[in-house]
Amino acid sequence: MDPQDPPEHDPTGQNRRQFMRRTGAASIAAAVGVSGQATAMTDDGEFETDPYSLGVASGDPLPTAVVIWTRLAPDPRTADSAMPDEAVDVTWTVATDESMDDVVQSGTATAEPSSAHTVHVDVRDLDPNTEYYYQFEAGGKASPVGRTKTAPSPDASPEELSFAFASCQRWVDGYYTAYEHMAEEELDLVVHLGDYIYEYGIGANGGARDESVPTQYREEITTLDDYRLRYGLYKSDPDLKDAHASAPWLVTRDDHEVDNNWAGDVPEDDQSTETFLQRRAAALQAYYEHMPFRMAQKPDGPDQKLYRNFSFGDLVEFNVLDTRHYRDDQACGDVGAAVDCDERFERQILGDAQREWLLDNLENSTATWDVLANQLPIARVDRVAGEEEGYRTDQWDGYVPSQEAVFGAFEEHVDNPVVVTGDVHSHWANEIRSFDDPARPIGTEFVGTSIASNGDGSETTEFGQMVIAENDNVVYHSAKRGYVSCTITPDQWQTDYRVVDYVTERGAPIRTDARFVVDEGQPGLEGQTTVAPTPTAMANGESATTHVVARWLPDGLAGGKVTVSAADPGVATIDDVTVADAFGAQTVTVADDGSEATFRFVDLEDEIQTIGSEGEVTLAAVTLSGTGAGGTDLDVAVDRLSDDDGTDVPTAAESGPVYVGPPKVGGSTSPTDPDDDGLYEDVNGNGRVDYDDVVTFFEELESDPIASYPNAYDFNQNGDIDYDDVVALYREMN
Repeated sequence: MDPQDPPEHDPTGQNRRQFMRRTGAASIAAAVGVSGQATAMTDDGEFETDPYSLGVASGDPLPTAVVIWTRLAPDPRTADSAMPDEAVDVTWTVATDESMDDVVQSGTATAEPSSAHTVHVDVRDLDPNTEYYYQFEAGGKASPVGRTKTAPSPDASPEELSFAFASCQRWVDGYYTAYEHMAEEELDLVVHLGDYIYEYGIGANGGARDESVPTQYREEITTLDDYRLRYGLYKSDPDLKDAHASAPWLVTRDDHEVDNNWAGDVPEDDQSTETFLQRRAAALQAYYEHMPFRMAQKPDGPDQKLYRNFSFGDLVEFNVLDTRHYRDDQACGDVGAAVDCDERFERQILGDAQREWLLDNLENSTATWDVLANQLPIARVDRVAGEEEGYRTDQWDGYVPSQEAVFGAFEEHVDNPVVVTGDVHSHWANEIRSFDDPARPIGTEFVGTSIASNGDGSETTEFGQMVIAENDNVVYHSAKRGYVSCTITPDQWQTDYRVVDYVTERGAPIRTDARFVVDEGQPGLEGQTTVAPTPTAMANGESATTHVVARWLPDGLAGGKVTVSAADPGVATIDDVTVADAFGAQTVTVADDGSEATFRFVDLEDEIQTIGSEGEVTLAAVTLSGTGAGGTDLDVAVDRLSDDDGTDVPTAAESGPVYVGPPKVGGSTSPTDPDDDGLYEDVNGNGRVDYDDVVTFFEELESDPIASYPNAYDFNQNGDIDYDDVVALYREMN
């Protein structure tokens, strides 16, 4: 034991050990990660525990090929992951159906210890624009089934592509709840823009997750073993695993996969170039091992060619960038707002080869939409209030020649350029303006917030309000956590900024905070007014209130007529509607059976003024009653919404989730009560009661969803939720 860093006492440790002794069940011990052996394989090559602790993934889709990935890691929080120091054969299967009956291809790959027993299979000879499912098998254990999709053929004209992008998922800052919701969208593609892991040391209690971590996680990582352990920690998150298994990914890294704000061969601190390149080689090796990459992205020591291009018919082309590996060092000391920094007019962020590659792609593209999948904000943004101008030199504003070259290509060659960006832990919507005419939009940038980094966040910040005030090309900001979901058609690009209100606890619902559309051939941003109810949850037989809100009202609000309806009155009904006090005239009608309600309202005193991106307006409060356990939606229909000039406002209406009874536990579907005794034995909501429910209950015993509904899980009927309830649930199955 290190006397300078003693292990943190776990007050629940004795209870857990007592639980394990009382059950005497080796299968439960294995399921919750307790193993007394050096490896998880028997002498005859069989796994005794699940080796797919990091799930499955797919990525880099082409019209006839896609990469599928997994790693054999029964215990990813140990240096060897409880794997033997020998190669293991892994069978892979690709089918057209989720039940894996209609097999189209299969084969065997080898998981080598030199690559952390990871498997990258470049599955070829597939059909374009086709949904496939895949699975691995090794040592008698089958992996979860993953879903993937090939790209359309080059000469195809797709009617639509749906994708989401995300970045910045610092594990200690909170849960990856946003990924749970992303997985439910069943997208065509997911784009990850960097900061997949963070290299900093982790506190003994796991930060916001309040989860004890081994001592090897507590220092900043620098070696290959360190980076592998960190990926093992991050990728074991169930919501991240679900998102990877739900769709193919395109990934690129930013800085924290290696070292904060590194630039080419220059590290953040004063370590030598030789030492840093050794560290970079380790970081890139682990990064390649844990992502669904082709061999072309396998690093050669400290070098890795990460920039690449993907086309989806004639609809959209993605240029995946690397803005770290080839850049010059940051100008003027790498500051957040450099004033009078002439050095930024001399620096390059792409390097010569990548720059020419990108400019050539933009000049020769025949796609309707050209996308830069990019790590750092590219739109020019003044970050200093007042007459002075200040620019962050780690972003494209610190590399003006590269910025100007890309903007020039947008103006000369590209009809519909869109940049998707991460890094800054907040949502932004920016117009990209011409260098020659700063009032003229030439493209659009959508910047996504973090999945977890910086914790729960807030609706906005003083800095965000200042930036919008100083820059008329910046039209939206939110400091909440979440991701960005995009739907592309030949005529229009729609972007939904998705947010969760908290990540320091599990179970946050998702909502669309703002929506923007870009019409083909018309660069620039147009916010779309939306009306939606906020998510709500209640116990069966009790009542709760949700609010119907309007977002993005660019010209105020004179009045309107809205109808809300309960999608399933067997789960929840509408008791009453209270229109907001801001409206001087109002009427409400509620159906006798509680299935729907209509409210009308008029702003007589001009209480509701122009709000644009500044927030949302509450239209009404809706009181609901839980009539049966389960989940449903509160649907909204907007009959009319008028602005202060009396003009009808085009409005999108959205549904809001309503949960009655216990909420989801550990990212699963809603729990159920199979024997109708008031206790929810089917904890993971898969329709049956088995050992997986015991494992889920054990792991989530102190989570908020269980604490919120204690009566649903008091299996020993003693009035408390504790480890004896886990034992009672286990014994109920025997």
